[in-house]
Amino acid sequence: MGKAKASEAGVLADRPTTPAIACILPTLNEARVLPSTLDALAPHANSIQIIVADGGSQDGTQDIARKLNCRVVESAPGRGVQMNAGAREARAPILLFLHADTILPPNAVDEIESILSDPSVIAGSFRLTFDRDDPLLNVYSACSSFNLGCLTYGDQGLFLRTRTFRELGGFKPYPFLEDVEFQSRLRRHGRFVKSSSPVVTSARRFTRHGVIKQQLRNFFIVALFRAGISPTALHRFYRAAP
Repeated sequence: MGKAKASEAGVLADRPTTPAIACILPTLNEARVLPSTLDALAPHANSIQIIVADGGSQDGTQDIARKLNCRVVESAPGRGVQMNAGAREARAPILLFLHADTILPPNAVDEIESILSDPSVIAGSFRLTFDRDDPLLNVYSACSSFNLGCLTYGDQGLFLRTRTFRELGGFKPYPFLEDVEFQSRLRRHGRFVKSSSPVVTSARRFTRHGVIKQQLRNFFIVALFRAGISPTALHRFYRAAP
């Protein structure tokens, strides 16, 4: 990250006492990608409280976050557990859960506030694009614009009112798939809105495993979860798969 960008990100310390949005970033050894994500958040310094919820990184992730004046919360590993820990530190009326390798659109704050200004809307997310130009990933990106639970995941940036999050009890302490379960509960309690603006997320997992193979694995795992297989059992399979 260049010095100019690092300086810009450093203004996060100058945010107001009560920001409009608390952005919670669950991390585990994300030193390589976190600086870019924080650079993209820097222009929103007056509106967003940044909370890095770390699950025990050993690569300097916490040092990067602290150097850029982010609030760092340590917890046991597990994205749901970490995001719950981060949310407990939030001091804003709106929560945004964002993956550490995902870049918000420039209009993110206005878009979130506009969508949640409708009292019938319980939560929302952005649509998805990738940092790699690939025909198959482009198809997946196009599908993410549809407001369906089976096409909406945590990497699209979930946002909702802090009050709603606490009333629903937050995320389940699952090793993964916490986003699928929580979104199902949200959609039962109110209207979920998909923004037309995209976040940009890393294609690293697809690059490592192959786009088709990774996507089939994702759909297979979610289908088994919806059929009643426990996230713990599915996580063992997910981690063991080559």
